[in-house]
Amino acid sequence: MDFSPNKQPPIQISMLGNFEIYNDGTKIEETVNRSKKMWNLLGYIITYRNKHLSQTDYIDMLWPDEDSANPVNALKTLLSRLRHLLEPVAVHNENFIISSQGSYQWNNHLNCMIDIEEFEKFCQKANGTTVSEENRILFYKKALDLYKGDFMTKHATELWVIPLSTYYHNLYIDTAKNFFSLLRKFNDYETIEYYCSKALQIERFDETLHCIFIQNMIDQGNSFAALNHYEQTTDLLYINLGVKPSKELRSLYLNIIRTQKTLETDLNIIQNDLKEAEFKMGPFFCEYCIFQETYRLIARQASREGRSVYLCLLTVYDSNDEIPSLNKLDAAMKRLENAINASLRRGDVVSRYSGAQYVILLPNITYEDGGMVMERIIKQYYQANRRSILRLKYKLEQIVIDE
Repeated sequence: MDFSPNKQPPIQISMLGNFEIYNDGTKIEETVNRSKKMWNLLGYIITYRNKHLSQTDYIDMLWPDEDSANPVNALKTLLSRLRHLLEPVAVHNENFIISSQGSYQWNNHLNCMIDIEEFEKFCQKANGTTVSEENRILFYKKALDLYKGDFMTKHATELWVIPLSTYYHNLYIDTAKNFFSLLRKFNDYETIEYYCSKALQIERFDETLHCIFIQNMIDQGNSFAALNHYEQTTDLLYINLGVKPSKELRSLYLNIIRTQKTLETDLNIIQNDLKEAEFKMGPFFCEYCIFQETYRLIARQASREGRSVYLCLLTVYDSNDEIPSLNKLDAAMKRLENAINASLRRGDVVSRYSGAQYVILLPNITYEDGGMVMERIIKQYYQANRRSILRLKYKLEQIVIDE
């Protein structure tokens, strides 16, 4: 790029994350000047710089639910303040906002580099099918490096910002996932880890991103880090969304367990490995994918030996028989886990089934005894939480094996 005295470098405008304007060594940013309405107007003008907007468009955007006595004058005053705000970056006497056909718009004669436009351009190039894989990787990196946060972050509730923020956010996440698929072909684990970590900071509730991150740890042979991230992810989903891990995420857990084992011929070592780290009273708590395998094993044994096994589902409700709010649910589920642990035997098996449910296996028990066990859990819960207004309900059914 020619930065000779006769050709100034482009004015750099960042709207993804922190809103700032940089011009030839001078910068203004929203975090320093906190006039929210001015920056909102500035973002609107820049975003729609290629569209003719009337004064009414600006007024409706700025004061959608307000009846101003003189909105035209209010707009003029705000624009005057905005021009003053831009003065520090007018290092070459640039006229950023011009009057046009009775309204106002960004001066498109200025040489500007706007991150949302560059981001979209690089995403399109990276996702193109006519570009070499090496060049696609370069375009992916340029696109993802531009995305430092959601569009107009400090104005996320503005009606005009919401659809654009959603669009750029989804474009970023989809582009990142496509990038990771390409990088796996080259076994570029380090780059996947770097950009996936950044993506998870932007969207921490995307389960697919977590699966990609965990799989990348497994591919590098780092099963400890993979297991740690799996546990953090399941806690995140339960606590914040009240949902259970997907089948894909649970299958990764089994992959982690498998990759932790190496060839061993000493049965004493294997037996010590199979033992619990310490003697624990109470039932066996496990991930749901392990619960599924345990269920199948116990069901087969019970069918062969003619024993009864009962499956129980314990659910937490609020006073309206609905799922409690997430802030109440997390604490309630921890207390319920304590009650379950204090009430069940070592041979019983327990797993979190959903954000508001535990599923329990009770071997060698009758229906009546199973009901008494569940009532004991509920009693234990309320004894420890006398002020709780939440309700516990259970279902109890005998496992039936199809021959």
